[in-house]
Amino acid sequence: MPLNGGERDLQPPKLIEAIPANASLNFKGRTIEFRFDEFVQVRDIANQLVITPQVKELPYVEASGKKITVKFGEDLLPNTTYRMFFGNAIADMHEGNAYPNFEYVFSTGNVIDSLFIDGKVINAFNLKPEAAVTVGLYDQHETDSVIYKKKPLYFTKTGGDGSYKLSYLPKSAFRSYAFNDINKNLLYDGGEESAGFGPVKIETGTDTILNMMVFKEETPKVFLKKASSPFYGLAYVIYNKEQNNVVSAYYRNQTKDISFNNGVNDSIRIYYRNIYDTLRLLVHHPERNRTDTISMPVSSKERFERNKEEKKIYLNIELTPLDGTRLDHFTKPVLVFNNWMDESQTNIAKMILQYKADSLIKAGLILDQKNTNMFNIENKLLPNTNYDIILKQGAFKTVHGIESDSIRISFKTSEPSDYGILNAKLFLPKKENYIVQVVNDKEAVVTEQYLEMSLTTSTEQSLQFKNLRPGNYFLKVIEDKNQNKKWDTGHILDQKQPEIIYFNTIAIKLLADWDSETVWKVE
Repeated sequence: MPLNGGERDLQPPKLIEAIPANASLNFKGRTIEFRFDEFVQVRDIANQLVITPQVKELPYVEASGKKITVKFGEDLLPNTTYRMFFGNAIADMHEGNAYPNFEYVFSTGNVIDSLFIDGKVINAFNLKPEAAVTVGLYDQHETDSVIYKKKPLYFTKTGGDGSYKLSYLPKSAFRSYAFNDINKNLLYDGGEESAGFGPVKIETGTDTILNMMVFKEETPKVFLKKASSPFYGLAYVIYNKEQNNVVSAYYRNQTKDISFNNGVNDSIRIYYRNIYDTLRLLVHHPERNRTDTISMPVSSKERFERNKEEKKIYLNIELTPLDGTRLDHFTKPVLVFNNWMDESQTNIAKMILQYKADSLIKAGLILDQKNTNMFNIENKLLPNTNYDIILKQGAFKTVHGIESDSIRISFKTSEPSDYGILNAKLFLPKKENYIVQVVNDKEAVVTEQYLEMSLTTSTEQSLQFKNLRPGNYFLKVIEDKNQNKKWDTGHILDQKQPEIIYFNTIAIKLLADWDSETVWKVE
């Protein structure tokens, strides 16, 4: 019978001795040894080893046989309790079984500090626990910018449920922060990293609880991400964040040859005609008192004319807002095009709205041009009815003379009994302005209402939300302190917390053709 080598070793190494022993007092040296019952190795020590309070440089850690040696390259602080947490860095040599969450504590004084701070970190917007977030303590005399400039004295990471515990702390007061340290430099770098802060001063104790919310700050710097023209007649100008944009032609004689919608957004859609080779625009931002000059290459006149003659320019038509082929009976359908449409060339005679009642009924489309590339359909539509919009070739034309192809768009309208009604009675915490949102089980906002409250307004409010499709819903309330009708995030340097959000985790089941009642004490 061949030898199979025996069963695989699944046991982690066992610590036989630590020199000096764990929880030793009056440590004066720079070297610590750990001896195990088998050959060991250290892995990913730079990311796994956490020492608090922070040392200037990580010590040298070496595995040799059954021994691991830690050598500090600096003098340690006097009368200080140090905690070394190795994570999963220590493992046996042969099978790689980790010695998980190994912790070693020692003091350079005559006591082991035993105070702690624990709590939970949640996301300020969705109120869900935040895992793997760094929670750090800093000297209480540091400024508000310390999170950007210095590594924390004491830190740990949150678990999967957002909870954390900072142990072996001295009797003292600290500044506290939490941040998602994406690049693992123990500094807050803004951008994609989220952060939050606790009170200006938090004192350690035997039962100190500190809960924090993390949030992504609004990017202070505004910059142009992209400016391009995917095909002749349409251009995009895209910024990294929303702002107030006012677009104009760079050359005054081209004012009538561009069309756009001004407003607050991060993406501007511009339609143009009779402009070739280069499109130049001015985008003014009143809030920043800044004007950007933007240039982008566009098709030459010769290439455009050739593509037009060879019918290589595609005119796209969509009907919105459709869910598949379903149109909510209470919404007004809109025909959306991917180019600048010439209303004067719209040929109603080539458009048919067809549906079947007792017999097949054909009618003309009643249109109202909403803006450059959209037409509202003003026909009164019946509920629970199948419709066809039939557009013959040449029903529409762009300002460039491109004709639409023939197309049939089929859809069915819903009926009132397809929907439910949610009646909500809210007991609000104080007299403030609120955004009340109905959120589906995918966390998407389905509808919302705004509550403006004065000193004489009751904090008991009843709201009705109509035309909700069957499903599970949740209520979300945003305290709109600055009355701008949107949620505002926080700011680290200004020590400004994000606007408060309340979320009712109890699902509200809505049935078709049914009224549902819910009562919520918002807290």
